[in-house]
Amino acid sequence: MKPNTDTNDQAHPSYRAQSWLKTAAASVIGTLSLALLFLSVPRMFFEYVNFPLVKEAYILPQWRYRAFDAVLVAWCVDGLVAAVLLARGHPSNTAVMTWKRRTLLLYAAGFALLLAGVVIGTWLRKHGY
Repeated sequence: MKPNTDTNDQAHPSYRAQSWLKTAAASVIGTLSLALLFLSVPRMFFEYVNFPLVKEAYILPQWRYRAFDAVLVAWCVDGLVAAVLLARGHPSNTAVMTWKRRTLLLYAAGFALLLAGVVIGTWLRKHGY
């Protein structure tokens, strides 16, 4: 039987550096997404579910805040999926590589959408909307 010579110690230095960068990116994306999810979900539960049931005449947040919260939760879940796919290493299946690329692009697009929402929301508030 042929011994396995495909270990990380014998891997090309550029592959090890690339693997280090992917691991760091996966850690940052996963930690950020999980932290925001843990901070946002309880607040959203109280604002959208608990307070309307418990308080008399509770006014729900404006639609722009609802849209931002929905995009934020979707972005956090996408970030967790992207972190898992990114941390998996180099899969031999090309479909996984395609999904990894799509998920990272969706994560970047979601981040841009969140930033645009903050900027537009701030502008709308300043102009009285």
